[in-house]
Amino acid sequence: MSSSKLILTFVVAAALAAVVPAAAQTSAPAQGSAPAAVAASESSLGLAASVNQTIISNYDLDQRTALFVATSGIHPSKDELPQLRAQVLRSLEDETLEMQEAEKRRISASPAEVEKALQGIATDNKISSEQLLATIGQSGVTPATFVNQLRAQIVWQKLVAARYGADVHISDQQVEDALARIKEGADKPQFLVSEIYLAVDKPEDETSVRAAAERIAQQTMQGVGFQTVASQFSQSPSAATGGDIGWVLEGQLPDEVDHALLGLQPGQIAGPIRAEGGYYILQLRDRREPAGSVAATPAAATPADPNAPVALGRFLIPLPKTTDASLKDRAMTMATVVQGRVHVCSDLSDMAKQLTGTVYESLGTVKPADLDPAIRDALAKSTAGEAMNPFISGAGVEVIMRCDAPAPKIGVFQMPTRDQVQQQLAMQQMSVYAKAYLAELRRNAVVFSSIK
Repeated sequence: MSSSKLILTFVVAAALAAVVPAAAQTSAPAQGSAPAAVAASESSLGLAASVNQTIISNYDLDQRTALFVATSGIHPSKDELPQLRAQVLRSLEDETLEMQEAEKRRISASPAEVEKALQGIATDNKISSEQLLATIGQSGVTPATFVNQLRAQIVWQKLVAARYGADVHISDQQVEDALARIKEGADKPQFLVSEIYLAVDKPEDETSVRAAAERIAQQTMQGVGFQTVASQFSQSPSAATGGDIGWVLEGQLPDEVDHALLGLQPGQIAGPIRAEGGYYILQLRDRREPAGSVAATPAAATPADPNAPVALGRFLIPLPKTTDASLKDRAMTMATVVQGRVHVCSDLSDMAKQLTGTVYESLGTVKPADLDPAIRDALAKSTAGEAMNPFISGAGVEVIMRCDAPAPKIGVFQMPTRDQVQQQLAMQQMSVYAKAYLAELRRNAVVFSSIK
């Protein structure tokens, strides 16, 4: 199995706690900071679980729970926290089993491999790895906690590849058969899918796993990043790529999963869905319609009038006029991350609600001629629904976003290449092996948990 880049999109709340002026935070605690019940403490050394006599301390659990809070944007209430901790603990138990197996087979991740994964995540978020760790650290999470999670994901991929790599052989005939099926399915839609998979290893686990799947599905539907949740909790190898399983054709996935996809529109989430082996939560990221069902070449769009009024939204990180350069740089970094996370103006509004001290306002429909020249120039280069690059104003750091809806994009069936088909078949086969491997480790393990 190739080592896919680990993806984890983090939110800006933790760093904003240090960026937004203290006066703006006196009315409420900074939501980016880990709640007191979540924040890690060196004194929380009691037993959370033991896995084949390896101890998972309450400190370990506190750290990983705080990491999830910092990277997902979820703000658990006091009542929700026990369920979240149980969810995180299950993930830690699986990770401990994987690392025990890796040690037995003398498989590890080198510092260079871990650093490459860390740098990949930072690059995806348009910051440095140092900024990424510093941001997470402001939620009370040690760099070691984050790095150890990355190391475990890399090791698990290598472990599965070492045990089953020689068994994964995709013949020319298998590729030909798959291409023939896809060609025959040209009259069916294609789906770009991400998944979260939770295994039911024993019949007696059915109720608890379903409850966990329902909680996770609810979190993703409430706006918690799907990639983040998949990276933290999914038991499929696709967790290493934020749950991404690529393009699939109607009929390629289990019937229950396939049926759920048919009813989704891009951006929607379905689940939990009970299928062979466990529960699935799905996110449909894009869809292509059957060949011939829509025009392959859409009509050319009429050029927009650059002087036409346009609806705008404004996101502001307030900064006092005496703010030093380092704080401005940090605020600009955070605003850049916000820009990369929003797709419509309601996302910008939701972001301001989550981040104490930030402000969102609808600017209404504005004539470009009435705007500041710098904003007018940026607007002229933008497209419908686009968030423009952040800038520093007298009020602080701002992100201006166009609230007009972009023209819908209609994708059309595309025939994949032989290499793409071969790679997907290999990934599917490896995924089956990996799920079975973890289920085997679970069945043979002696696990004691203090959290039910």
